[in-house]
Amino acid sequence: MHAPKQEKKEIQVAMDRQLADQADAVFKKLGIDSTHAVTLFFEKVVAEGALPFDLQQEIDLELREATRRLPVERLATRRQVEAWFTDRTHD
Repeated sequence: MHAPKQEKKEIQVAMDRQLADQADAVFKKLGIDSTHAVTLFFEKVVAEGALPFDLQQEIDLELREATRRLPVERLATRRQVEAWFTDRTHD
């Protein structure tokens, strides 16, 4: 007796072409295609009840990169620190 075929749902995803091509190259080395990779990802999400990786780490990297471009004023003395706190032009 054959198992009943599961109904399929088509999913379309728009993403950066270079990222998709790089991922496809990795999938090819693993012997799978992107459909299989997405299916594996979804199965892992369902099994864990969450994303199978830590988003906080990605957020921390983005925050670190964003703050790297901010101008930083070096406060070396107590007087400079006090002046900075009393200066109302600072955010």
